[in-house]
Amino acid sequence: MRRLLTGVLVAGSLIAIPATPAAAAPTWRLLYSENFAQPINTGNAPWVRETYANPFDTITDDAGQWYRNDYGPAWTTQFNSFDTYRKEFTVGQNGWLTASLSARDFNKDGVLEAPPSITTGTVGGSSAAVLNVPESTGGAIFRPTQALPDQYRIEYKLKTIDFGGKRNGTINYGGRVNGYGTAGCKTQHPWGEGSNSPGWSGNAAVPYCEWQDVRAGPYGYNGFHFLSIVDFANPAPRNNHFWHYHRKVLMDSFSQHPDRVGSGTGGRVCNAANNTYYNYRDGNFNTVNMWISGMPNWNPGAGGLPGNSQWFMTSCSGGAAENQLSSAGELQPELMPNEYYTFAIERDATGYTLEATGNFARSGQRTLRFHRDFVVNNVPIWHYNTTAAGYNGQFNGNLVQNDDFGSTTWPNQWPSGSAYPDSFVIGDLYTNVYEGSASLTDIKLFVPDTTPPVTNLALNKPATASSQCAAAEAPAKAVNGSWTGGLSDKWCALGASKWLRVDLGSNQQVGRVVLRHSGAGGEKTSWNTKDFDLQTSLDGNTWTTVAQVRNNTASTTTHTFTPVTARHLRLNVITPTNDSDTAARIFELEAYSS
Repeated sequence: MRRLLTGVLVAGSLIAIPATPAAAAPTWRLLYSENFAQPINTGNAPWVRETYANPFDTITDDAGQWYRNDYGPAWTTQFNSFDTYRKEFTVGQNGWLTASLSARDFNKDGVLEAPPSITTGTVGGSSAAVLNVPESTGGAIFRPTQALPDQYRIEYKLKTIDFGGKRNGTINYGGRVNGYGTAGCKTQHPWGEGSNSPGWSGNAAVPYCEWQDVRAGPYGYNGFHFLSIVDFANPAPRNNHFWHYHRKVLMDSFSQHPDRVGSGTGGRVCNAANNTYYNYRDGNFNTVNMWISGMPNWNPGAGGLPGNSQWFMTSCSGGAAENQLSSAGELQPELMPNEYYTFAIERDATGYTLEATGNFARSGQRTLRFHRDFVVNNVPIWHYNTTAAGYNGQFNGNLVQNDDFGSTTWPNQWPSGSAYPDSFVIGDLYTNVYEGSASLTDIKLFVPDTTPPVTNLALNKPATASSQCAAAEAPAKAVNGSWTGGLSDKWCALGASKWLRVDLGSNQQVGRVVLRHSGAGGEKTSWNTKDFDLQTSLDGNTWTTVAQVRNNTASTTTHTFTPVTARHLRLNVITPTNDSDTAARIFELEAYSS
């Protein structure tokens, strides 16, 4: 859920932290990749009862002191009325991924009423992991088995998503309400929004069904964490309030029920096609939020909850992080699995980059990519330092709670000498809200390539072509060193003959050519160049074919051949796409000596 904590902000104000230009990105090397083609959990890992002997923190972890101070002894009775069970197993090469699940045993009889699952299957013609959380008290995530390195890129493809939002214009579909089953009641019990929050009496002694409803009402919402970076090792599903104090950067969906929106707007959504906002209430409720966690409110007040301020980045803000609920776009689940979305987060020496690619409602096929430095205008990304070096304790503070049933101070929440190695999480993190299913594949972890840099011989060299689709799609765009600058950051051509030619300026040894097709630039993968030839020449008149490619579907292709001496390169496009579209599209052509 969203609690837009503003810290020192004046109520009703909006502050934007300016976007920072992305530094030169590292060259990434693939370390691990998992496509779920092989069975998982072959050892049939058991469900194990949680004892909370080793909590992540003593604040708002499931057994946290915060709830006892706010709700009193009645809360302990509620917390002890059920058991939580967990299951974990490793996945992939060297067990680099861990699947973590949580389920509730309502009557403590050792039988889990509606346990979640993570299985494998075929989705949209390819292998995938299927996450199924049939009850809002369950959770299912993927995480790294080991902490992430200081610099990395993590990405994956989302094949399907069914955690609320509208389908074909309605929030009631498939016999469910906003993705929730209609049987029985579904509430935040026993981790409510605080004793002074609306939607219930605030009395922890009331039965399960009288806690705050998550299916409808002022706290009715569903959602999914597409990709989040958190500040502790071995994350596992927990109550939602715990996570509000442990995320660094994230991309998620937040599907509010109309009851929650009420007479308000529900926030705003950016149409990246024209960089204008529209109200959430006028959208399809399948939002993509791309945001960072800032400083917390060190003293939330009686009946409140701790959590970080929330800063959202969109194309409409020019990538600036704004302290106002602003979605970068909306998914179109009805298109899936025939189409998919790719989510990625990068961490380099300066900050984090959040990236989402796919066919978004209103704005179409594109890549949304925003970089945020670790600290901008003295506003940090929460717990950004993965090592103690480079951080001197300037953002340290004490978290203070003064409530009806107790007061506690948790000192030194970000002291000098502290370090918070990154872990990622994908899935349903919350064990008191969120319900549904999703499928995903191709989880990949990249690390910086430390091999000596190589020179792109074609970079910014003179380029000519058979034609161009528009003035902004000239052949020079194919050798400008960029392929993520938008849908016009490419060479495009129509006509019977389609070719792209690059003059290297002098005779060079060429042994490798990299082509970045439509999908690499954020357009349709069905527009990736299907059939083409690569040719070299010394004089620009006599050409030698060094690579013949047929039936390509990949977004990026690498063509290695015995090195030759050449001054000119030519790409001859034979069949431009894998569908009926007749335009050739190349977002980048790169040439290397080997």
